[in-house]
Amino acid sequence: MSKLKNSVTGFFLAWQFFSSVPVNKQLHMNKKSVTWMYASLPIIGLIMGSTLGTGIYLIWSFSNLSNILLAILLVVGMIVLTGGLHLDGWTDMSDAFFSYGDKEKRLAILDDPRTGAFGVISVVCLLLLKVGFIFETLEKGQMEVIAYIAVIPFIARIGMLLYFLTMPTSKKIGLAAYFKGEVITKMLWLILTIFTAIFIILVCYFKFLNLLIVFIVMIVAILLYRKWTTKHFGGMSGDLLGALGEGLEVLLWLVVLFCI
Repeated sequence: MSKLKNSVTGFFLAWQFFSSVPVNKQLHMNKKSVTWMYASLPIIGLIMGSTLGTGIYLIWSFSNLSNILLAILLVVGMIVLTGGLHLDGWTDMSDAFFSYGDKEKRLAILDDPRTGAFGVISVVCLLLLKVGFIFETLEKGQMEVIAYIAVIPFIARIGMLLYFLTMPTSKKIGLAAYFKGEVITKMLWLILTIFTAIFIILVCYFKFLNLLIVFIVMIVAILLYRKWTTKHFGGMSGDLLGALGEGLEVLLWLVVLFCI
């Protein structure tokens, strides 16, 4: 019974930490519930993506809205559901990287709540690219696009978990360091492996093999991002984790565009 309680608590903790969906309840945090919080991240991505995909399908079916407006609605919808949390990480990462300072200066900028010019420019570029890639995909006119809308947030968050599990933190203090010390690593690896196995089995069963290409690209992107953040930041932080989620979604939509 305690296992079920921890998993349910972790699921709601994930909504509290990684979305704008209000969970008006005091939730107890321990190692198991924190582990389940991170384990629930891909499921939350899938729920968000499925919700937006269903909405796009209904609008697509019963209205004459242009695909460019649908793409904008999709991107705005994800920002609303996540509360812009990952975009904030992308903005901070951009400000820090383009400061061209040493690691200590970049880490200090990551902690600075102010937004600089480079952060604004980079987030505008990111959103324009995401809208553009989704628009071009919608222009293909294939209903399988709805499946990508649902699954890409799931795959991106699998990537975030891989990065979280395989990277040391850039600092010994802060939320990232705290949660890194709290999670039960073996348990989280097991859950992640199960999610990945189920995903691959379903993709193969339904012969949706383009998603395997998307998944492989995600793995390669994680490997490159690990090297890049180690070189320029000395490890992982919460902002870098959020930035990864946003960057992965844009990259994966580009892969989808070339696959369909």
